[in-house]
Amino acid sequence: MRWRCSRAVSSRCGLPILATLWLAACASAPGADDVAGLYRHAGQVGATLEVRPEGKRYLVRLESGGAAQAGAASAADCVIEARGELEGAVLRAPFGPVEIDTFSYGAAQAADEGSTVEIRFEPGAAEVVAADTFGYCGLGAGFTGRYQIVE
Repeated sequence: MRWRCSRAVSSRCGLPILATLWLAACASAPGADDVAGLYRHAGQVGATLEVRPEGKRYLVRLESGGAAQAGAASAADCVIEARGELEGAVLRAPFGPVEIDTFSYGAAQAADEGSTVEIRFEPGAAEVVAADTFGYCGLGAGFTGRYQIVE
């Protein structure tokens, strides 16, 4: 006796199974309401991540100064602002202009350098997978790693 979903009839059962798995994966991907918020780095790096919706895009603001235990050797404060669209659970965004009391990064410089940040989201957490900060932040400033939502 053959099972209903044997190799002989896999096309009848295979597509509905794949469709169900695809829908389940999409349902588990964070949506706009799920990724917005304030996150703190889960490790020893004193970094924060803020995510705010701006229409179809998101404004991402990362702030860091290095590990607190480094004391006077800690890296100077560094701020990244980037805007991009969420694709599933991943946000890839080019750096944009940012202005603070001790740091200035203009739109022309951002466009010329083409630095980006990549963040993967899951419910209640985010992981900064990559941030092109070499030459942008001081040595020792770190953004990569896991963040937990706090607000």
